[in-house]
Order: sequence, then structure tokens, then C-alpha cells
Amino acid sequence: MPLNELLRACTIKGFQGSGPGGQHRNKTNTGVCLKLNPYNLEIKSSESRSASENKTHALHRMQMALALEVREEPLPAEKLRFPGSQGRIQTSNPLFPLFIAQVLDIVYANKGDTKPAAKAFDLSPTALTKILHLNKSVVERLRIMRESFGKPKLRM
Repeated sequence: MPLNELLRACTIKGFQGSGPGGQHRNKTNTGVCLKLNPYNLEIKSSESRSASENKTHALHRMQMALALEVREEPLPAEKLRFPGSQGRIQTSNPLFPLFIAQVLDIVYANKGDTKPAAKAFDLSPTALTKILHLNKSVVERLRIMRESFGKPKLRM
């Protein structure tokens, strides 16, 4: 879902940030809380003294939370494209949450097996495992998923 659509689907509330930052941070509502009711997800951001920056941070976190929580029918392999290059992708890539969602959809559809996901994106299983280990939340979600299907933990 594009960021502007995601923002329209969320309930937005401002709050006073806490911690270091001086008067501007502590006496203005620059913190942002996004709530997505259909999935009961709530994301907060207050690390910046700017409300718009905090909103952007919260939106990116919401995308990642959706990628981890919501499973859909996987797309056909011919419609999938790896958003990185040379088997690598940065977590800061705007397409990283979508990629993770697609990988987890494929892994779930294949009862915890990661090899079909690696093949769908034309990656080696080792390269996919390295990408998944870039984010601790992804590794934890994958561990839980594999455990539910009776598969062992992924080796690094």
C-alpha cells in the first residue's frame, strides 16, 4: 500500500514527546501515534522534534508491521521482482517492507520452507537468509512461523 493510502487508512494522534530535546520537544505535540484499526496495530514515533518527520517514521514502521502481521495469497513468481541488486537490499529501501511481506507470504504458503521464496526472487537460499537477518523482527516472525509448521530455526 502506498504511504498516502496507508496514512488515509490510519487514525493519527499527536502527543508530547519525552526525553532530551529541550522546550520544543517537551511542550509541543510533535510525537505521532498511528493506529490501523482493521489490524489493531498502533505505531508511535517521537524521536524527532518535527511532527512531519515523526509521521514519516511512523508510516515506515507501520508498513513493516503490516508486512510482518498480514498474510495474503502469494503472487505468481513471474510477477515478483527483487527490489535490490546483486542479491542485496538495504532495510532503508522503500520497497523492503513489500519484499518482506511477499517473502513471508511465500514461506507461509509453503509451510515454513524458505527455498521457494528464494527461487521466486532468483536468490540463493543463503542470500535470502542473510537479507532476512537484517531485521530482528523478521527473524522472530519467521522463527514463529517455521515453529508452527514443525521446521527448525533458520541457520545463518
